[in-house]
Amino acid sequence: MNGVGNLNDLPKGKLFLVLALHRSGSSAVAGVLDLLGVNMGDNLLEATPANVKGYFENINFVMLNEKILEVLNMTWMTPRLRRKIFESEFQLVQSELLLDECKSLFSKEVKLIWGLKDPRILLTFDFWKSYLEEISDITYVFVWRPVEESIKSLSYRDNIDLKLAKDILNVYYKNLIYYREELKRTNNDIVDIHFKDLLKDPGIFVEKINLRLNQDHNYNLDLIKDFLDIDLKHF
Repeated sequence: MNGVGNLNDLPKGKLFLVLALHRSGSSAVAGVLDLLGVNMGDNLLEATPANVKGYFENINFVMLNEKILEVLNMTWMTPRLRRKIFESEFQLVQSELLLDECKSLFSKEVKLIWGLKDPRILLTFDFWKSYLEEISDITYVFVWRPVEESIKSLSYRDNIDLKLAKDILNVYYKNLIYYREELKRTNNDIVDIHFKDLLKDPGIFVEKINLRLNQDHNYNLDLIKDFLDIDLKHF
């Protein structure tokens, strides 16, 4: 599908926005979305030994999130709780200016059926929310994995001690819980998926997504079962 030029001249696209911690199984979820026909981006992060089947993260979206975090004096490893994201009025003004730049840079990424996945969105979601709602009908896909497992996995992947990994991911987790409750309160379309359930029986999640795409409920299920395997569960 082609990128969107003038967004005001076209109907809203359908966006599947993945919200999840680092090392939570979100790459597997995004890979399933990709196999169901959701365009996760034309330029994706390459696979690594830590994610052998790919991250399914749009490089341009990740770079914009990094730029936003820089303005907010954060990195993905030094996160802040959602209510403490903006440290000053200056940061708020700078972020609003940056959003205008992001809209221009990001317009070509928008598709009729598309997806975004980057754990950093739990730090930048308030920045993106109104813009994404303006251009797309959004299904929020929340990925769940016991936070202790994600902590161990992050510690192993980045060779950092468990306390640091815990300090990092606890902030992401609190933001995840906040957004899950807030989006439910405001009657948004939400799909929850537990990583272990996806590996054990992907059909339930696949059916929920296919329903939203007006596809047969088992569309590409066999391909997805081949894609998913126990090796995706790292530590």
